[in-house]
Amino acid sequence: MVARYLISYPCQDACGTVETDERVDGAPVYRCPGCDSEWFELHERTVAAPGPSDPQRGSAPTAP
Repeated sequence: MVARYLISYPCQDACGTVETDERVDGAPVYRCPGCDSEWFELHERTVAAPGPSDPQRGSAPTAP
């Protein structure tokens, strides 16, 4: 499983997983009650992450 950490602290207690009400790209954000790290699993995303803008499409305003 690949995860992206939003906040990462070294665990000082027994590590656990609590699902929060937050969402990132449609994926639930998880929190460790022992160290307060927060992350989401990349494979659980339902919305594509925004990519770099394409200079060939829609980046320039059109004249009236």
